[in-house]
Amino acid sequence: MSDKELIFPDMPGIDMTVVQQDSRSPMGQNIGMVYMGFGDKRIFTGLKWHESLVGNSETGVLHGGVVTALIDETAGGATVMATEHKFSVATIDLRVDYMRPAEPRQNLYCTAYIYRLTQRVAFFEAQAFHDDASRPVAVGTGTFMLAANDSVPDILGSPFVAQDNA
Repeated sequence: MSDKELIFPDMPGIDMTVVQQDSRSPMGQNIGMVYMGFGDKRIFTGLKWHESLVGNSETGVLHGGVVTALIDETAGGATVMATEHKFSVATIDLRVDYMRPAEPRQNLYCTAYIYRLTQRVAFFEAQAFHDDASRPVAVGTGTFMLAANDSVPDILGSPFVAQDNA
């Protein structure tokens, strides 16, 4: 496991309300994703590097599927937030472009932004990175269907609660 604490890196010009909430989805929980903040029509997540997430045991680089899952989970959270927690969502389309390997023993962070929301579809952009958002590990774009499964029990919960920094 990474010795570094999960602290979301500064993103100049973007306001973030800090939260610390584990993912409620089984996949998010399996990879250790944590919601770290929201604001400016974005959501911010992170996950600690762990040897169980490695794709190449010789290099210690995270598996590409973990990076993709982080982007998908983050964008799904951003979609739920953009709909004010009214809908379950399902990925319609997801494209991930890898820019560089996720470095060994480095925490990974992600931010997703919903740039268009219709009655049935949300369109997003996301990026995963280590400590510098200007040097992404991967970028993702895609769409989510809203109200994908109206019979799903309320796993979405209420909106995030900001942490008191006092």
